[in-house]
Amino acid sequence: MINRHFILLFLLTVGLNSCDNLTQKEFFDKIVYDEYHSNYQGIVVEKYIDKQNHARPIIIIRHQIFGDNKKDFVFQSSELYDFIKIGDTMTKKTESLKINLKRKNLDTVIKLNFNNIKGKEKYYSENKYITEN
Repeated sequence: MINRHFILLFLLTVGLNSCDNLTQKEFFDKIVYDEYHSNYQGIVVEKYIDKQNHARPIIIIRHQIFGDNKKDFVFQSSELYDFIKIGDTMTKKTESLKINLKRKNLDTVIKLNFNNIKGKEKYYSENKYITEN
């Protein structure tokens, strides 16, 4: 009985340690990949720092048909979060790392920079989604 419990504990420990064990480069590539393939469009209706979730900067974008989309900007520079204002219209198309941002007297394109990811300097030039855009 003890041997069976030991084997089960061993297998559980090995299994848990092998799941989601990404290298820093794989982590960077996954974040860029996910953002590259995301799309959103709408008006910024709320901004806040989610203190219950590691102080993540959150922006709520409201689409007139599809409703609210909660975007986590934790991997972008804090300057981008500060620059975005309630009332701005944001559009990000799939297969792009650029956001079109419009407000009264402003129409600009912002390229996402992933500045808050550790090791960004090493992996930025190696990522195909960044180099293609």
